[in-house]
Amino acid sequence: MDSTILITGANGFIGSHFTQLMESLGNRVVPIDVLPRSADLSLLAIQTASRIMNVTDEAPFRELCRLEQPTHIFHAAHPPRDDSPEVINFCYRAMTNILEAARELKLSRVVYSSSGALYGQLRKKDRAPIKEDDPVAIYPTYFYRSGKIISEWMGDFYKQKFGVPFVALRYSSVYGPGLARGIPLELKKGVLGQPCRPYLTRLPDDLIYIDDVTDAVRRALFTEEPLSRAYNIAFNQAYGNQDLEDSIRKALPEISFEIGKHPHAATVGAHRDRDPLDITRAKEDLDWTPTIDLENGIARIAAWLKSHANRLK
Repeated sequence: MDSTILITGANGFIGSHFTQLMESLGNRVVPIDVLPRSADLSLLAIQTASRIMNVTDEAPFRELCRLEQPTHIFHAAHPPRDDSPEVINFCYRAMTNILEAARELKLSRVVYSSSGALYGQLRKKDRAPIKEDDPVAIYPTYFYRSGKIISEWMGDFYKQKFGVPFVALRYSSVYGPGLARGIPLELKKGVLGQPCRPYLTRLPDDLIYIDDVTDAVRRALFTEEPLSRAYNIAFNQAYGNQDLEDSIRKALPEISFEIGKHPHAATVGAHRDRDPLDITRAKEDLDWTPTIDLENGIARIAAWLKSHANRLK
């Protein structure tokens, strides 16, 4: 494919896996990140060296865009996880730089890594899955969620006013090899003989495997038809603790573990106590359907961990 993809947050979990996918499909990639890739994610078969650059630094970022002439941008750079106003500041500055570059270069599309977290504590009376048009509001004490909403608002503004082809993907709980938290991290501990307490972010949890996520990003980037403003990306099935336990025991019968709880369940968990996400729009517009269920996803992580056991840290 004759495309150049600029990837922000390219050394992070989703950014690394997407960089690998784009390379495998023959695309030219321009990966940037403010931090180097972790030891585990460095085990992925990625050829292109990342440039250490902060997407919020306007002059160097805009100069990079002028030099590299990207045709598409995948914005996966992550705001700080500390609950402070700097999250809002990061999201505003990063998105401004990206959208201005997209407007100047007339990019084919900008895809933004958003999050199902922006729905907050959305529980519907009829227990129906959450659709992209269900109302959300700024939550005053959870800056991560608010930053995602503001980033989407900015993308929508540039789309409406300047015709920038912007779309946001709202992921549920993403997991897969190399993730340095949650289920993958705990399974890595188990393989290394350390205490292992895998947990779900919420109960029940609509987990989505990284390969299904990167496939959705690919489709959102390259679908030529006009797209909606946002799409939910989830597996379309909610899992509980017993599902998680059964999948782990089948894939890794040799490890010792017990199902745990989110270490910050009282704070983070409360903000994500929502209904599952409706993925009808993504199926229809992106021709996307997730294929990797929890049992298969855990089996893939187990196989990856075993194949790299002597290189895990």
